Amino acid sequence: MIQHHTSQDLLLDYAAGGLDEASSILVASHIALCPACRSTVAEAENLGGALLESGEPEAMSISSLAKVLDRIGMQADESSVPKADAGANTALTQPLRGYVSDQLARGGWRWIAPGLRQVVLTTSKAATARLFRLSPGTRVPVHSHQGQELTLVLTGSYRDECGVFARGDVANLDDSVTHQPVVSRDGECLALAVTRAPLRFRNAAIRLIQPLLGI
Repeated sequence: MIQHHTSQDLLLDYAAGGLDEASSILVASHIALCPACRSTVAEAENLGGALLESGEPEAMSISSLAKVLDRIGMQADESSVPKADAGANTALTQPLRGYVSDQLARGGWRWIAPGLRQVVLTTSKAATARLFRLSPGTRVPVHSHQGQELTLVLTGSYRDECGVFARGDVANLDDSVTHQPVVSRDGECLALAVTRAPLRFRNAAIRLIQPLLGI
């Protein structure tokens, strides 16, 4: 059962189309796994639709149909989620499938540290979305953040100072939090993270090579 959800503000911004591309992918992936948050988004979109119907009609832009079709695809429920991706042999949500397939075809997983690999998704520059693949028992170096960091667990689980996060859970952290995620030894963990600035690592050696790691 999902224990950690996205905030109401994020859900409402998503429903209104106000999130950047990277954050939208993460929220869409969460609601594909979370019936409660999916219901909240649907209610917000229905309310928005009712408000639009009460206003004066406006001409649609050329891109409107494409955007509507894209949103329909991004809100597919978990029953339509493919059970494996090309590189991780694990479940991916519908919103992620196209992004990940494209990036894996271009270059595959990039080694970051022992037990940790990543794929950086191609999105708008407002925020960066990364898919992390972590081996069982991996300890991510202690770090904090510059601004908001959103992390969605897709498979496996990890624990840190904020609790235990498993499939469908979202960690919403800011620069006040310093933590060290530790992956469960029960299996590999696949997680989608969205950041707006490089992480702040406590270890000086990691800080020196951080530009080369791209995190």
